[in-house]
Amino acid sequence: MNHSSRETRIFGPSRWIWPVSHHWDIVNSYALFRKTFDLEVVPRKAPLFLTADQSYRLFVNGHWVGRGPARGFQASWPYDEIDVAPYLRQGSNLLAVRAYNPGTSTFQYLTCGYAGLLVAARWGTVRIASDRSWKAIRQESVRRDTVPASLQLFGQEHIDLRKEEGDWTQSGFDDSLWKAPADHPWNGGPWFSLEPRGTPLLEEKEIPSGRLIGIGAGVSASGYEAVRDVVALRHREDRSHRPANADGSRLRVEETPTGQFRSYLIDFGRTVVGNFSFEIAGARGGEIVDTHYAETIDAATLTPDLAIPTHCRIAVGDRLVCRQGRAVHTFHHHYGFRYVNVTVREAAAGLRLRPRFHGIGYPLRRRGSFSSSDPGLERIWETCAWTQQCCSLDAYVDTPFREQAQWWGDARVQAWNTFHLDGDARLFRRGIAQIAAQTTPDGVTYGHAPTMAHGCVLPDFTLIWLLTLWDYYWQTGSTEPLRTHHATVQRALGYFREWTDPRTGLLRYDERFWLFLDWAEIERKGSSSVYNLWLLIALEKLALLYRRAGLPAEAGPLEEWAGRGRAALGRLVGRDGLLRDGLTPKGKIAPGTGIHAQTLALAARLEGVDGKAALEGVLLPFVRRMELSKSTPSAFWLTYLFGLLVERGHGAEIVPFIGKFWLPMAEHGTTWENFSPKRGHESFSHAWSAHPLYHLMQTVGGIVQAAPAWKKIIFRPVFHGTHGGAVVPSPQGPIISRWRRKGASIQVRLDLPPGTTARVHLPGLRPEQAAGKQRWTVAA
Repeated sequence: MNHSSRETRIFGPSRWIWPVSHHWDIVNSYALFRKTFDLEVVPRKAPLFLTADQSYRLFVNGHWVGRGPARGFQASWPYDEIDVAPYLRQGSNLLAVRAYNPGTSTFQYLTCGYAGLLVAARWGTVRIASDRSWKAIRQESVRRDTVPASLQLFGQEHIDLRKEEGDWTQSGFDDSLWKAPADHPWNGGPWFSLEPRGTPLLEEKEIPSGRLIGIGAGVSASGYEAVRDVVALRHREDRSHRPANADGSRLRVEETPTGQFRSYLIDFGRTVVGNFSFEIAGARGGEIVDTHYAETIDAATLTPDLAIPTHCRIAVGDRLVCRQGRAVHTFHHHYGFRYVNVTVREAAAGLRLRPRFHGIGYPLRRRGSFSSSDPGLERIWETCAWTQQCCSLDAYVDTPFREQAQWWGDARVQAWNTFHLDGDARLFRRGIAQIAAQTTPDGVTYGHAPTMAHGCVLPDFTLIWLLTLWDYYWQTGSTEPLRTHHATVQRALGYFREWTDPRTGLLRYDERFWLFLDWAEIERKGSSSVYNLWLLIALEKLALLYRRAGLPAEAGPLEEWAGRGRAALGRLVGRDGLLRDGLTPKGKIAPGTGIHAQTLALAARLEGVDGKAALEGVLLPFVRRMELSKSTPSAFWLTYLFGLLVERGHGAEIVPFIGKFWLPMAEHGTTWENFSPKRGHESFSHAWSAHPLYHLMQTVGGIVQAAPAWKKIIFRPVFHGTHGGAVVPSPQGPIISRWRRKGASIQVRLDLPPGTTARVHLPGLRPEQAAGKQRWTVAA
C-alpha cells in the first residue's frame, strides 16, 4: 500500500481509536475522548492534525476549537489541520473530543461499519498521537434508537444529562471510570489512505438567537416521556402560539404541571445554519426540552409548518433532559432553518433557559458586489448571496434544512454563484473529485456523493459533471481535473455510447436510472432532445478541453461523435425552424417545441434551428408574459435560459422577470426549491435558484465572462433605473463596472485588471476593445 510521505510522517505513530468493546456497535453513537499532556513552553504555532469517522467536535482546555472533517470516502478519508496554539498553556493541557458515527449510510456518508478518531501532533519535543494512552467512553446518556432527522440526515439527538456528571471538557473532570480505547492502524482498512480536506475549515460564530414571536401551552401527547421522534410527537399536539415580541436568547419558563408543556417560537428573521447550545439554570432534574426546526410558519396561528408524512420524512429536532442545577449542552449536528420551536415539559418549578446559536458556514468572502437604484433587485441579490452562503458547507449542498446533499446539478449553479461572489474554486474542485469517486459499474456518476441513495443515479447529472470539468477550466484556466479524472470520464462516455441507438443516432432513455432533466414536463421515455443536447454540448466541450490539455488524440473521436449527434438532432428540426422535443418510445417525433429544447439548441448552435423563430416565437414571449406552466423551466433551470438571453443581447428582458418571481423569495430571506414550495415539505433555502446573483451582475452590471480565467469579458450593461454596477472577483483581479444617469446622458465606468480585456457594447457607440480603466458618456 502506497502512502504519501506527508501522511506517514504526520500519522505514523497514531492509531484509530474508539471506546473498547463498542467499536463494533456503532449505530447512532457518540463517543468522548480525553488526552492530557504537559508543555514546558507554549509553541507559537501548534498544528493539530485530526479526523474522525464520521465527525468530531474538538475542545482544548475547555474551549471549543473546531469541528470536522469534510465529507469523504473511507478509502481516502479527509483530515483537518488546526492551529491550537491560542488555547494551550504552560503546564498541564487537555484535548477533549466528542465524536459521532451514525453506523448507517446517509445522503452525505457511506458507512464501512467502522468508527474511529485519529489525532497527531509534533511541537518540538512534544508528540501527541491517538493511541491507548487516551481515555474514552461511549456517551450512554444519548439515546441511540432515535429516528433520522429526515430521510437524508443523521439521527435526532436525544440526551439525558442526568446520566452525566460535570463538564468532561475541563481538566478537573474525574475520568477514572473511562477506559483505554480499542485501537486500529492509521493506514488499515477501511481507511487505507488519508488526504487533507483541500478546503478551509468551516467558520463558526455565535449568532443572536432571534426574536421570541410566540408563546404557547398545552397538554403533552401520550407517550411524551420516551419517544423516538420528538417532531412527530409535537405534530400530535397544539402547535399554535399567541403573539409575543421579546429577546429569544433568554427564556423564563413558568411552572409547567406534569403532562403539560410550554412552547416558545423563535424567529431568526431569515434562514440560519448551525446548532444550539442550551444553558440551563434552576432545574430540579427531569425537565424535558424539545426542539423542532422549521423554515416557515402559519402567520395567523404562529404554527410551524410540518407535513407528516413527507417524501423526505422530515423530523428535524432534538431532545435534552435536564439534570439538577446548572448545565450546558451543545447539540452535535447542524441544521438550516428560520424558526425554532422550543417545547419545555415537566418544569414543575419553572426553568431558566438560554439558547445560544452557533452559526457555521464555508468562509466565503464578499469580494463581489452588486448595486442598483432598484431596491428590489438589491434585495434579491443579497438574498441570493445569503442563500449561497447557507448552502456552502463542507460541500455545496442543495438545502441545509432537510437534506444537505451534494447534488451536482445544483453544485454547478452554486459554483457560478461563488465565482461571482468570492472567486473561490476549492469547494467546487473537491466536489468534482467526490462525484468522480462514486459511479455505477457502467460509469454513471451518482446524482450526489458520498451517498447511499441508489435511486438517485441521474445520467443527465453525469453529463453535467463532465461539463463542470469545463467550468473549472473556464474559471481557473486549469485542465488538471480532466487529466486527473480521465479514466472516470472515459467510463462515463462508454455508458453514453452504449445507450446511443445506432438506428436513430440518439441517446435513449434507461429505465434503471432517474432521468431528471428538470421538474418540468419534458419528453423523457424515448429519446429526449434535451438529454441529447446535453450530450452534444458535453462532447464538444470535452473535445475542446482535451485539445487545450494537449491531448488531441482524445479529442478527435469526441468531435466525430458530436458531429453524428448534430446530424441526428437536425432531423428533429421542423419546417418552422424549431427543434422538436425528441422521439417517443415508439420512435415517433414528439410534437412539442418546448423552452428547454429551444434554449439548448440555440446554446449549441444547432444547425437548422431558426434563431429568430426560437427567440421571438418561444423564448422571449415566455419571459415577457411572465406566466408559469408545468412545461416551463423551473426556478433552477431558468439559469440556462437567462444565460442564453444574456449571450444573445436580450439581458434587459430577464430583469423584470427576476424582479417579479424572486422578490417573494427575498421577502422570505432565502431562495426556494421552486416558485411555490409546499410549506413543511419542500425547501425554502435552495441555492440552485440563487443564480440571479450572477445574472444581475451580467445584466445591470454588464460583466459577462468571455474567455478562460476571465482574460476576456463582454461589457454590455442594462441601464435599468438610474444607476447600477457590479464588482466581479476574477482570477486576474477585480472587474468593476459603474454607470449613472445624469440628465440626458449616462456616465459609464469600467475598470479592468491587468490581463483582462473587454469587448464593449454601448448604445449609440460602435463595439470596441478596451483595457485598463475606461470611461464613456452615452445618450440616455
